[in-house]
Amino acid sequence: MAIRALIIDIDGTLIDKRTHRLPQSAVASIKHLRKSDIKVILATGRTHYSIDRALISAIVPDYVVSINGAVCQDKAGNVIGEIQIQKDLVEHFLRWAKDHQLEHAFHMDHKTLVYQGEKLKKKLIKLIGHSSSAVESVDQKEHLDHPVFNMIVLDASLAMVKSFVSKHPSLRYDEFDSGSFDIFNKSVNKANGCNVALKALNISWDEVMALGDNTNDIEMLKKANVGYVVKGGHPDIYTLGLPLTDEPLKDGLAKALGKEGLVPTEKNLMLLDSDEVLVRMNGSRVKISTLISAAFAVASLNEWMIKGFTSNFGLYIALSLIMALMAYLAYRKKKRA
Repeated sequence: MAIRALIIDIDGTLIDKRTHRLPQSAVASIKHLRKSDIKVILATGRTHYSIDRALISAIVPDYVVSINGAVCQDKAGNVIGEIQIQKDLVEHFLRWAKDHQLEHAFHMDHKTLVYQGEKLKKKLIKLIGHSSSAVESVDQKEHLDHPVFNMIVLDASLAMVKSFVSKHPSLRYDEFDSGSFDIFNKSVNKANGCNVALKALNISWDEVMALGDNTNDIEMLKKANVGYVVKGGHPDIYTLGLPLTDEPLKDGLAKALGKEGLVPTEKNLMLLDSDEVLVRMNGSRVKISTLISAAFAVASLNEWMIKGFTSNFGLYIALSLIMALMAYLAYRKKKRA
C-alpha cells in the first residue's frame, strides 16, 4: 500500500540532539513529499509551546502530536485531542516527590513549570534548546488552575518510580534521560496521539512511514507499515528489529525516504527543489565573482604603482568592474529565488 503520511520524531530524528540543527536535506525531502501529497505529522515528547517556531516554519507539518501523545494539534494550532492527568493524581505525585526530595516539574497547557530543582530546570533547557522552555513556579499552585499533561522527576531510581506507578494503575512512566522520568496517563503514547491526526486525515497505519530514536517512539514504530530507527538512540529501541538510518546531520531522514523510493536518492543538489538549487548556485557565483573582482582590483593597483597608467591598468580595472557587476546580478537572483 502506498505511503500517504510520514510521522517523525523531533529530537535525535529530525534535528540533532546536541546542536538542535535541522539539516537542509530534511527540509528538502519534506518539500519533495508534499509534491506527492504525503502528509507530515511531528510526534514529540516536547510540549507544543517549546517547539522552535523556525522549525515549524521550515517543515510546515499538517499535525503536531506533543507531550508523548497527550496533545494533538492541527496546522492552525487548534487542539483536536488531549488527555489530561487527573488532579488527585497530580497531588499524589507532588506528595511523593516532596517526601523523597526529588526535583520535579510539570508540562502544562501553557508552559513547563519547575516546582523544585535548579538542576532539573537546566536539564530541560539543555534538552529543548532555549531558556524559555522551563521556568520556575511562582507559587507551586499552577496545577490547580491549568491542565497537567506530564509529570517529571530527576535523579529518581527506577525502583522508586516503579513503586509509585504501581500504586496508580492509570499511570505509566518513561525514562527520557538517565535518571530522568516522565510520568503520565497509561493511555498516552505517540501512537494514540497520532491516531487522532490520522483519523482526521482519513489515513490508516498501513499507509504510514514513521521514524524515531527513543523508547517513546516504540508504539508508533510498531503500528506504522514502514518504520525506521535512527542510530544513536536508546538501546531498547533496537530490539524492534527495524531497519536503521543515520543521525539527522548525516541525512538520516533523506536516506530512509530514499530507500523507500519517496525522494530521489541522489545526493546534494538532487535533493533540493529548483528554488533551493538556484539559491545555492547563485550563492556560489556571488562569492566567486566577488573574489575575481577583488583580484583584478589588486592587479590594477599593483600595475599603477609600478608602471603607472598603462593599458594593462585599464584592462584590469575594466575586468574588475565587470566581475563586480556579475556578482551583483547573481546576488539579486539569489534574493529573488
